[in-house]
Amino acid sequence: MRKRFEYKTVEVKSKSVWTNEVPTDEIDETLNKYGQDGWELVAIKVISSMGTSLSNLYTFKREL
Repeated sequence: MRKRFEYKTVEVKSKSVWTNEVPTDEIDETLNKYGQDGWELVAIKVISSMGTSLSNLYTFKREL
C-alpha cells in the first residue's frame, strides 16, 4: 500500500513592510504547534518585494 499524505501551508508575516525583521518567536510557536500535531516541515518560501521580505510560507505534511 502506498503512503498517503495531507499538506498544510501556513503564512507568517514580517513585522513591517519596511524591514526584513521576521518575528522568530511567532515562527517557533507555529513550528512547535504543528510539530506537536504530527506535521513535518517540508518547505519554506520567502515572499518578498523589491528586496524586502513580506512573509514566509511554511508547508507541512503528515501521513494519513
